[in-house]
Amino acid sequence: MAQRLVNDLVDADVVTPVPEDRVLVHKPSGTTFVSTTQLAVFHRGWMAGRDADREGE
Repeated sequence: MAQRLVNDLVDADVVTPVPEDRVLVHKPSGTTFVSTTQLAVFHRGWMAGRDADREGE
């Protein structure tokens, strides 16, 4: 499930893979990950926080 989400994020240009460093970069936050699972969990939390901020406006 995490791999599919990360693949979708790469396709949507939200995540950039950096093969030579073996990392994934979450573009909106600038955060770097070595694990697809960590990236997927982070992105879900990041989206939830962003959505909560919008609701509070």
